[in-house]
Order: sequence, then C-alpha cells, then structure tokens
Amino acid sequence: MTMNESSVSRRTFVKGSLAGLALAGAAGSTALYGCAPKDEKGAASEGAGASTDQISWSQCNVNCGGNCVFQWHSQDGKIVYMESDNTGDVDLQARACLRGRSMRRWINSPDRLTKPMKRVGKRGEGKFEEISWDEAIDTIASELKRVIDTYGNEAIYVNYATGMYSTTGKQPGLRLLGLLGGYINQAYDYSTHMLQVALPFMYGSKCSPYDNVHASSFSEAERASDLVVMFGNSPAETRMGGANAVWDFAKVRESVTGRGGKIVNIDYRMNESCSGHPDEWLPIRPGTDAALASAIAHEWIANDQVDKGFLDEYCVGYDEDTMPESAKGQNKSYKDYIMGTGYDMVEKTAEWAAPITGIPAERIKQLAADIAAAEAPFICQGWGPQRHTNGEDTSRAICMLPVLIGKIGLPGTNTGQREAEPPTYLVGSLPFENPIKTAIPVYQWINAVDHGKEMTATNAGIVGADKLNNDIKFLWNYAGNCITNQHGDINYTHDVLADESKLEFILVWDTVMTDSAKYADILLPDAMRSEQLNMQTQGYSEYYTAVVVGGPAQEAPGECRSSYDVCADIADKFGKKDAFTEGKTQEDWIKELYEAGAKADGNMPTWDEIKAQGV
Repeated sequence: MTMNESSVSRRTFVKGSLAGLALAGAAGSTALYGCAPKDEKGAASEGAGASTDQISWSQCNVNCGGNCVFQWHSQDGKIVYMESDNTGDVDLQARACLRGRSMRRWINSPDRLTKPMKRVGKRGEGKFEEISWDEAIDTIASELKRVIDTYGNEAIYVNYATGMYSTTGKQPGLRLLGLLGGYINQAYDYSTHMLQVALPFMYGSKCSPYDNVHASSFSEAERASDLVVMFGNSPAETRMGGANAVWDFAKVRESVTGRGGKIVNIDYRMNESCSGHPDEWLPIRPGTDAALASAIAHEWIANDQVDKGFLDEYCVGYDEDTMPESAKGQNKSYKDYIMGTGYDMVEKTAEWAAPITGIPAERIKQLAADIAAAEAPFICQGWGPQRHTNGEDTSRAICMLPVLIGKIGLPGTNTGQREAEPPTYLVGSLPFENPIKTAIPVYQWINAVDHGKEMTATNAGIVGADKLNNDIKFLWNYAGNCITNQHGDINYTHDVLADESKLEFILVWDTVMTDSAKYADILLPDAMRSEQLNMQTQGYSEYYTAVVVGGPAQEAPGECRSSYDVCADIADKFGKKDAFTEGKTQEDWIKELYEAGAKADGNMPTWDEIKAQGV
C-alpha cells in the first residue's frame, strides 16, 4: 500500500466510495473490491472493461470448504485481476467472499517460494539454501529408499493437510507412496476428530459428521423447522462465500423466522451469523456446552417431557429399563447421571449449570421449554465445541437433546450433528491405493515419532491394527501447515522435531514459508492451482452440484512445479514412472477423469465445451 492509499481521509473515502458504486453499477465490481491492478499513480490501469488475452476459470482454496468460483483475467501470461461467478441466478451465485477475492495477491506475493531448498540450520530455525531440482529429487528418493529399507513403509507418515483442493492436488503423492509400498495415514481430521470418534458409538453406526445420511441439511430446516438451535456454529465465518453453507443458512433464517419460528445461536461471542440479530444470541462460557445440554435434559426429565416410548424402543441405556444386564442396578444410566443418582451424585439442574455456563438459570429453563414446545426443532453443532479436552462428551451431550424428546428423523429436525452436506461429485480424482491400512489419529502423529512402537489401539486409538510396528521416521507434508499449528503443546512438538534421531526426514511442499515449512529438510516450491490446469467439484453448499475446469491462468513463478510432475520424477528413480503416469500427463488425467464423470452423468458438456465455459 502506498502512502497516498493509506492516508485517505474519511470524507474522501465516503466520496470515493459513492463514485465507486456508480462506476461499479456500470462497469462491474472488480475495481470496487480492489481486485483490479493499479498503475504507479494508484489508478486502475486494467479492470473489468480492459481487453485481456485470456479468461481462466478456477476456484477458491482457503479451506472454508466453499470452493467458490473464480474467473482469472490474464494479460501477457500474467494474472491482472479476477472476478467471481457471474453465471448464476437469484437462486445461487457461487461468488467468493473478500478473503477469496484477495487470492490474486497471494498468487503474486513477493513471499512466494520459487526454488527448491535444503535445510542448513537446526530444525525449526528456517535456515535454508537453494538447490537444484535434480538434487532435491535425488535426496527425496534416496531418503525414501533408506527409510523403507531400514524400517519398512510403516515408518512413513502422510500428514494431514488441506492447502490444495483439487482432483490432482495431494493425490500424486499418495499415488507415488502407494506404488512404493504404502504409508501410515491419518485417521479422522483436525476439524471433527471427537465427533468422528464418539458418534458411531452413540448412534450405533459408522456415522459421519459430513454426510446427509446421518444428519439433516439446512434445506430441511428451511423447509419445515420452527426452531433452529445452533451450538458453536457460525457459517458466516467458517463457511462463508456464495457457494458455501452461509448461503444455505440465509435461506433458513428467512424461512424459519418468516413463518414465526426462532433461531438461537449459542456462542461465547456475538458471531457474524447472529450479528444484527441479537435476539438470536445466547452467550455462553467457552467449553461449557455439555453443562448447558445436561441442564436442558434435566428440565425435560423433571417435567416429564422426554419421549419415553421413543427411548425404550430405539435406545439403550437411557434408564434402568433398557440398561444391559451387565450394568443393571448400578446407577449407570443416562437418567441417573442427569438426576444426581449416578456416579458423581450431582444433579444437573439449571441452577447447577448457571455458574458454570454463565447463563442464568431462568434462561436455561426457557430454552428447554422452547425446544420442548417446538414442533420441529433443528438442533445442530459446529466443530468448535468438540475441539477441546473431553470434546467427545460435549458432542454427545448436544446430540442427546433431539434423542430425548424423540425429535429425530422427523420433518424439520436434525440429529444434533452439524448440518449435513450432499456427498455428490460429478468427477473423480487421481486414483491411488495404499497397501497399508494402519492409521493414527491426527493429533497423535508427534507421539508416533517420539514413541510409536509403544502405541496401540487401546492406549492411542490406532486404527486398522493392534499396534504400531515402527516409530515415524519420514514425514510427508504436502500443502499444509499442520506440523506445528494444530497441537496443544507446540513446545513439545518442537523439541521432538529438533531431535533428528527421532524423525529422520521431513519433506514439505508449500507456496510460502509457513511455520511448518521451517522444519523441512527439503522444502519444495509448489505451483498454485491457478498456475496449472485444475479441476475441482463444489463445496459445502447443498444448492448446487458443480465441476470447474480451468487454467493455467499464468505460469508459476521461478522454478515452481506441479506435484504431479515432481512425483513422476521421484517415481522414475525407483523405476516406477510408467506405473505412476500410465503414459499420461496431469492434463491427460484431468481430461480422462472429466470424461468419465460426464459419461456417467449423461448431461455434462463435452471436454472442449467445459474448457471453454469453465463451470
């Protein structure tokens, strides 16, 4: 930002904004939102009306799950500005939010990594020197071979990462490692770990917090609910953008309140979803949602408002009537816990919950009465309440609410999980197969580095095996900053990683020097999605199913390369390049994947047509 841009007065800003609005109405909104480039004097030198060599379609990639639509405008092989979706109608416009619209500055940032590098300082210091691609690939291949020969493939771990949503994004690395004998994968994910682990035990099935089989989507609330209760769920902040769930929630608010219903947003702050609607906000002390849910349950039990017939027919363990024989007569039922006759002998009254939650007892009682009186209460939870110690109990406590009153599986109701997403995809992704089925919970990987051979299914939640056979020795981290930023004790993580006798090699692919990248032994500069032919599906919004094909909008800077091409070179070192590529370029794979999806669908454009129209 120049001095002239940063020192504008409020009066000048308002005056300029009004002029900008008039201009935007005539010439489009890209200049208004700062997406058009400026010349040295600060004037918009190119904009929506300027002639361009090329328009390339792509999607946003900021991990909100929206995958909003981009149109890159390039001149002389360089992106000059972007605009979002203009193909929709009043029912849907997959337009990016302001964060997504800033992507041009990410792509052309002077902080981009542009050359392969190797570490020359201590792990975590961030000291590197540039090397050639030949040296980088030789080093990676030799380290992979050494670790596999010495420890076996179960010493290789692919870290959780979400920095590249694409049908050919992280898959090349998984395909390569699968061909080399496999790797330990992550179980669950950082966003929904407790939900994924706990709810299958609660619901007696392999339920998922993602799908529309075990939960209801926002359209069900829009169609039939008269009360929406959201625990720690703010789609306006976490699922923003025109192609995301905030669009769905806007329709929910219009419909539910339009027919006299109500929305209650339980959060420790007035979040963006209820901002402007203070009547919807119920503030709560962080981490105390389970206490609130338990107090609501107490009100229903004390006032004989639970659906005893539903509980007896479909549930196990509500009270003594349905307890397993092995647990009868021991005061271990849910009702015993709530009513103070259980193991802790504490009655979960509204008066008990009030000082814990910060919500007055009378307000808790009123909320309980409102839910009980609703014909179709839609109860859901975001992913924040379960992201803390004992979060699995919080997620189950919230899900107990619709179960207790039998308002589950009925029109306008939900299971207490987050609003569902439609698991519908028009195209597949680059195929891969991992011969190793063992996985470790995502939060446990640093322990698997430190003492992996001591970790079992019982003491560490190992999935697919009774125990780990090796400590983790090779960490593969593509397009993610989860090496350091997703752990409760980052100092412990740093100490373990700094000991090179434990984790012997760390490979990181990224576009900028993240904190995680500072721990790499080899750091590779990745091409961004808009710098290569890319294809991806829709995001979390349920109002459309889509595929976007486009790019490259510009050449990747410096020596940045796609992960597919790099993995093909690594595969070549093992004599497996033909098996990896099957004689195809990344572009060939994308075309093949698209045409397979189009054939199965029967109504999609041809390959040439989708390349021209983009979405």
